[in-house]
Amino acid sequence: MVVIAAVPGGLASESLDGLVDNAVRTSLVRLERSVSEVGDPALYPTYGTPQLKWQLKSSADWTSGFYPGCLWYAFEISRDRRFEGWARQWTAGIEQEKLNPDTHDLGFRFMCSFGNGLRLGRGPEYDRYPDILRTAAATLARRFNPRVGALGSNWDLHPTGRSVPVIIDIMMNLDLLFWATEHGGPAEFAAIARTHAATTARDFVRPDGGTYHVIRYDPDTGAIINRSTLQGAGPETTWSRGHAWGLYGMVAVYRHTREQRFLDTAVKLADYFIRNLPADHVAPWDFQSGIKYRDVSATCIVTSALFEMVRYLDDAPLRNHYETEAEAMLASLCQPPWFATRTDTNCLLDHSVQFLPINSNVDVPAIFADYYFLEAIVRYRAWHATRRFPD
Repeated sequence: MVVIAAVPGGLASESLDGLVDNAVRTSLVRLERSVSEVGDPALYPTYGTPQLKWQLKSSADWTSGFYPGCLWYAFEISRDRRFEGWARQWTAGIEQEKLNPDTHDLGFRFMCSFGNGLRLGRGPEYDRYPDILRTAAATLARRFNPRVGALGSNWDLHPTGRSVPVIIDIMMNLDLLFWATEHGGPAEFAAIARTHAATTARDFVRPDGGTYHVIRYDPDTGAIINRSTLQGAGPETTWSRGHAWGLYGMVAVYRHTREQRFLDTAVKLADYFIRNLPADHVAPWDFQSGIKYRDVSATCIVTSALFEMVRYLDDAPLRNHYETEAEAMLASLCQPPWFATRTDTNCLLDHSVQFLPINSNVDVPAIFADYYFLEAIVRYRAWHATRRFPD
């Protein structure tokens, strides 16, 4: 492992830049090769095998938006038009999900693919993207229960009667609703997103800053039936990736609303995450579990979120604190064992955990880890170069 010498205020920026540059060069090579590995634009990487080869699924999987998202970030980083072409190919296959009523994860699918494409692409071939995004937002908005004040999840392994399960992951889908309102859609979409975020901040965050994964509500009264977990170690533990989804989502909600309560919640979640990290800055899969797997994806998500959050903090020492923490996380992610060293893999990062309680995809690559790793790099470079977040 490369050792980075500490300097006053954090890592030496030149050393971190070197790590990032090396990771980017390797990542672009692997993403180029991945196009041949995946082959069919109707198939999408999800998780890696223990041999670090991609498992593939259709656009119906919740992870489908991340691979085209990785290709969009590769285009943004390299300006190689081949990546733009490949990104458009794999983005196109997701359109059929815009009317899918059986998922709460339309934001993941559409903002990572069509959203990034609209942000980076130029020309008439992108003219249809806004309508596709608005249609997907309308489908997502139908999941809103006004009595609960939240969008219901489409799955629950342990349902309680007629309960409406709400999981913290849904925070990541609110960006789609805000975007739609800001680009010609109904004002109701943003109102739904704001209400969902407020409900999450009120009900999911513990006094110490930890978070619940799932809360089940009475659909008629909106009363809480119970608080628990699905993918974490136990009902009162904090599952690190769910916590990361909550933090990232709160930062995004603040971006759209500029309401201080959401930034305050993001800071509270960030403090908990940072306070409970091990010395190498890579999160365990659950902060209270005795099972010692790590989840690189949680650290990728939080690193990216922090590089956005620092933009919104007026207090310079506080801003520098979170910047230093984000840079330490990014430095670890750019090095083994987290950045994969095998020369025959097209995965970028190893050691993520999907669903340990059912032993599903444990300690393997995950496409969403790669996506948020690349996003963190884009945000780090923009912040470090100009001390402002890219438009």
